Amino acid sequence: MSRLIALVRHPAAAVAVIALALGALAQDKPAEQKRLFFETVQVNLISVEVFVTDRAGNPVTGLQREDFEVFEDGRPVKVTNFFAADPSAPAPIPVAVAGPRAEPASEEPKLPPVEQRLSVVLLVDNSGITEAERNLALRNAREMLANCLRLPHTQAMVVMLDVRAHVRQTFTSEPQLLSAALDKLEREPADRTAGAINTSMVERAMSRISVPSQFSDQGTSSRGGRIESRDFEAQEALSLLQTIRSAAAEARERTRATLVSTIDFIGSLAGLPGRKVVFYVGNGLSLNPGESLFMKWESRFGQAGLERGFSAPLEARGLSLSSDFRNLVARANAGRVTFYAIDASGGVAPSAPSAEQAVLDPEPGINTSETMGKQHSMQHLAFATGGEAIAATPDPSAMFTRLLRDFDTYYSLAYPAPRIGDGKDHSITVKVRRDGAVVRYRRHYLDKTADDRVVERNLSALLHDSGSNSLDVEVTVGTPVSRGGGAFSVPLLVSVPVGKLVLLPEGDAHRGSVSIFLAAKDLDDRITPPVKRHFSLSIPNSSLVAALGQTGSYTFELVMAGGPQTVAVSVRDDLAQTESTVTARFWVGERTDQPKTIQGRLM
Repeated sequence: MSRLIALVRHPAAAVAVIALALGALAQDKPAEQKRLFFETVQVNLISVEVFVTDRAGNPVTGLQREDFEVFEDGRPVKVTNFFAADPSAPAPIPVAVAGPRAEPASEEPKLPPVEQRLSVVLLVDNSGITEAERNLALRNAREMLANCLRLPHTQAMVVMLDVRAHVRQTFTSEPQLLSAALDKLEREPADRTAGAINTSMVERAMSRISVPSQFSDQGTSSRGGRIESRDFEAQEALSLLQTIRSAAAEARERTRATLVSTIDFIGSLAGLPGRKVVFYVGNGLSLNPGESLFMKWESRFGQAGLERGFSAPLEARGLSLSSDFRNLVARANAGRVTFYAIDASGGVAPSAPSAEQAVLDPEPGINTSETMGKQHSMQHLAFATGGEAIAATPDPSAMFTRLLRDFDTYYSLAYPAPRIGDGKDHSITVKVRRDGAVVRYRRHYLDKTADDRVVERNLSALLHDSGSNSLDVEVTVGTPVSRGGGAFSVPLLVSVPVGKLVLLPEGDAHRGSVSIFLAAKDLDDRITPPVKRHFSLSIPNSSLVAALGQTGSYTFELVMAGGPQTVAVSVRDDLAQTESTVTARFWVGERTDQPKTIQGRLM
């Protein structure tokens, strides 16, 4: 694990003044200086993928821009960018995975624009699932990946999820690499009881306790009051309530850790160009841990008055993870990520909610059984992001043929948002001027702040080797120094050519502004989230010409464990709103033969 101190060595460098080795160049000031006008124009373009079918589920093709109406927060917006996916052939026929890549057709399909290319993630939730359930779903997903790779310019990756996201195969277009990763994943043990409450044990204990008679006001509270009555059944019932509370709290913390890891991973995908599709394989998430047991306890013992003011719904809502779950949905929509949930249980999913219900339900999973609540979480995640929830089946061919149409037959609409980065959630409504048309799309998006966008690109570089380096940033890693206890101080030098930055005149100096974001990842995929530091630049007017040929450098101190480490550095010119993101890979500890300077790699 790494800890980013992210402080410049010299505290006085809160304002970084470029010191020049060259002597100051004297310049005659003109009698009158012309006023300099500078303006940064930003356009916040919102992209929405729209899937249009007839009532029978067949794709509707041939629609034009004027066939669509788009509304944001109920107000009409103008579609400025329009793309209609035009499959060069009928939907690919599902094939068995694991073989070599299919022979290309005699006529090469037309490559889609970069912003329409497809990145597919297989996200396998290894918690609360049996090996048999998981491996059946993986066989389904294996076929899906193989068929996705038949589409032009598609890449895929495999990720295993528990309380962290573990990358088993980075993005690739090679079926053999993906198949090998799935083979290995199928041999890993599943964690069936992870994050789950032993419901059957609690229910058995509950059935053995006789319902005590109703208590008087001298009765009790297990939250601080001493039990005055010697009624043994009452003490057992209250003890069982505490057991339920402890188990529910523990389950909540584990599920929340999984949600937070998933949100971070989805944030990293948002920094990639194009469409992103996540196939979630699992049994879903329990967003209201302990709810059913609280309700059963209240049903059995509530009339006895053992716990003053006890309310099962209130207990459940106090542990609810719906807020974190809504954050996951919002982040996915903000990053153009669509979820397709594969229910590993293979059971019949509950009746599908309408798209409006799936998006607006404030407490997905509340007042349902544990299993129904988990299935509802998968449905909500899929429908709210424009995807679908499906059940694993021994013969998924027909289902996959239908899903592949989503990736090969769709419309992409984009419009400039009336604002930039307000950090709020906004609704989207799409209407089609075609009788009988059924429309599916993401209904909300989060308008990310400028910092949010940089953080996403920073995480994307950290996990997916993406990034661009228009500012010619260089990262130099110094020699680690042991701090004891297996920790090391690692100096990191971030250098930016001054000539690449926008500097504005202000009195007797030219001033600029730079923000630097750093994140780190170790060998076990443990991520230290991005931290931000802001720096001001001040260059005397008399030294400006010489300074433009110099480099501004910022030194950070990172506290890291020994072993291989990866650091992603994003540098933003705050005035021009341009940025660079580069990665540095190095070894902390005994090995010293790693390269010390790494420049950013283009996507």
